[in-house]
Amino acid sequence: MEVPKDQIATLLDYGLHNSAQLLGCFLVSSPAANTESAPHLKAESLVLLGDSFFREREYRRAIHNYKQALQYYKMVPKQNMQPSRSSMPSNRSPSPNSCNASGINENEVKFKIASCHCFLNENKAALVEMEGIPSKARNLPMNLLLGKLYRISRHSRAAVAIYKECLRHCPYILEAITALSELGSSVKDIISLFPQNLNRSGRAPFDHIDSSRWLQRYVEAQCCMASNDYKGGLEIFADLLQRFPNNTHLLLETAKVEAIIGKNEEAIMNFEKARSVDPYIVTYMDEYAMLLKLRSDYSKLNKLVHDLLNIDPARPEVFVALSVLWERKDEKKALSYAEQVSSSFQVGRTEFIYYNIDYN
Repeated sequence: MEVPKDQIATLLDYGLHNSAQLLGCFLVSSPAANTESAPHLKAESLVLLGDSFFREREYRRAIHNYKQALQYYKMVPKQNMQPSRSSMPSNRSPSPNSCNASGINENEVKFKIASCHCFLNENKAALVEMEGIPSKARNLPMNLLLGKLYRISRHSRAAVAIYKECLRHCPYILEAITALSELGSSVKDIISLFPQNLNRSGRAPFDHIDSSRWLQRYVEAQCCMASNDYKGGLEIFADLLQRFPNNTHLLLETAKVEAIIGKNEEAIMNFEKARSVDPYIVTYMDEYAMLLKLRSDYSKLNKLVHDLLNIDPARPEVFVALSVLWERKDEKKALSYAEQVSSSFQVGRTEFIYYNIDYN
């Protein structure tokens, strides 16, 4: 082939997405990729070009190329499709150069299409793609995305089943623990999904027991939160913070609970502590903004909004913070920011960020 496809994979691995995109245009239009006797080459080329569009967040173009790739894949004689390492289900997504002469991985391409639809907030279309992947072929990232899509679609029973499968694969998927607790699973139900031996790194038995214990305590905390036992949840988060001081996730969770039960000053303190550890945090900063407004601390609120706009102006938390800031000055402008938030959120913050594809 005049344009070696492995070069595009290399460019993608180096993060040179635009360069990969330009070279991909030559690849898909090359004579070798357009011969009737080699539809698998065309399919592989289109997948690589789709990957370059995905990396550049051109999701519509990525979907178009991925779907074309699947059409060419259907034209490949089945006897020429030998099982390969890339076609087998695994717990991580393969890199773009996983394509080979035996054909593309159809399930991985469907997963990529679904991920594109998610980033475009087209959850029904994403769910259709994910449900087209056989359960035995789904890996951990696929199951995690499917669980989120089921939850967004209010298919709670199906979401619970998928999240449980995630934890059977890996008990350290904390967002699956949170989702299951919010969907009504008990502490016992969740912990029963964990393998008997959480420790696979050959550490001493004491370390294993300690590791298992903090994870179980985290499950207990999330179940307390889901059942509105905020006092119990706070106590467990405090215990975990003793073991993991300056843990930004625990600090944010603690601050969120304190805000719910009216401990506003304590919540502000923990939000500020989390920001001192990581000044680029955006998660829950909308709630921090509301607390600053209740305190009438407009100086800090103004600085917070300024910081958030410099970090990621597209996040819904930033629109909420902007709405809070402008409510006192211009209610119409505040409302416009609030409307932008409603189009961004789906069913809670845990469902906002979709599972990102790991191509590396």
